[in-house]
Amino acid sequence: MSVSNFTNIRSLLTALARAMNLINPDVEHHHEQTAYFAYHIADQMQLDEEDKHTVIYAASLHDVGGALFDEPLSIKEIESNAKEYAKTGADMLRDLPDFQSIASVVEYCQTDWNEICKEIPRDDQNFKAARLASIIHLADVMSLCMKRNGNILNQVDDICHVAEAGSGRAFMPDAVNAFLKLKSREVIWLDAMENPSFLIYFTGDMHWVSLEKTASLTKLMSRIIDFRSSFTAMHSAGVAASAVELAKLSGMSEDDCLKMKIAGYLHDVGKLVVPRRILEKPGKLTAEEFNVVKEHPYHTRLILMNIDGFDEIANWAGFHHEKLNGNGYPFHFDGSFLDTGSRIMAVADIFSAITEVRPYRKGMTKDQAIKILREDVENGAICGKIVDLLVDHYEQIDAAREQESREEGQRYFQSLKKSELL
Repeated sequence: MSVSNFTNIRSLLTALARAMNLINPDVEHHHEQTAYFAYHIADQMQLDEEDKHTVIYAASLHDVGGALFDEPLSIKEIESNAKEYAKTGADMLRDLPDFQSIASVVEYCQTDWNEICKEIPRDDQNFKAARLASIIHLADVMSLCMKRNGNILNQVDDICHVAEAGSGRAFMPDAVNAFLKLKSREVIWLDAMENPSFLIYFTGDMHWVSLEKTASLTKLMSRIIDFRSSFTAMHSAGVAASAVELAKLSGMSEDDCLKMKIAGYLHDVGKLVVPRRILEKPGKLTAEEFNVVKEHPYHTRLILMNIDGFDEIANWAGFHHEKLNGNGYPFHFDGSFLDTGSRIMAVADIFSAITEVRPYRKGMTKDQAIKILREDVENGAICGKIVDLLVDHYEQIDAAREQESREEGQRYFQSLKKSELL
């Protein structure tokens, strides 16, 4: 039976926000500042705890839709596509249980208050979400007004003037009035500049979820990772499916098989740090480009280690490029350190990578794939017992990989069509 209280929404959403920051580290402080200001505005408006937590998480993820587009070069570029990102991000979040309220807020978080009032009747069920979104919209702009190279307390008057000037037009008047009450509280401005993350990461909201539901929720992260590039649009789903089949054949428990699925979904979350021009390069990478790629398992493990209950998952996902002979990367652990889950993940990753179809090549045939895997065993890179299981049950594992990959591929191209219509 699946563990009922395996992890919590706070940990998962915080990890997703951290992962999104890998695409462009320059936006990290911005998202944290937006969430920080949004929470304090909501607190001044005396919203209940559930609404305040919704505001924090929606603010942290308000640009999540940008993962489907080209990497932003600056916050300014992100903001120029803000409405597009908000609509796409809401569609992505709405696919998953427990994210609907956050998705509804994200959808409107880049919409001016006067537009909201024209488009949504006050008795409409979406009006509450739009009010919360307007808080984030104000917080977003206030963060953009902050200058890192100047004393923040000397900027307060100018920032508050922007809020006042937009009241009733760009911003909800109630939110502006609440924000102005923060004007004389120096510690809030200092925290917003120097330490906005503490409030996001240490909020008391937990909302525990089961291991089974966690496996479902983590599909969102894998879609964000893979949908950045048509070259890898189906990869994580294929790795997850292959890893689960190998875990079952290895005698792992039902719970451990679910953990393997999660590790497969998230094993490449660190690839958000790799520019798309490198991800989509069909030819051989230069030494400098390969060094960039080598970073991704490190970032995967770092992000997953901060999710409650993910200790084993973080290792299985983060060690997928380690080799039994110690010649993998980036940790250079050898067989004495790599457990069964880590060995399965390494084999599943290679198997999926060489058999899946990429835009620049066909997937390998059964004979070709087995030849590559056997060579890696002979070189001391991967586990022979796991490869034997794969070879003995090749059709079963390949069918599972193909089905999951095909479903994610269809979703990818549907998402592309949606984004082209925005």
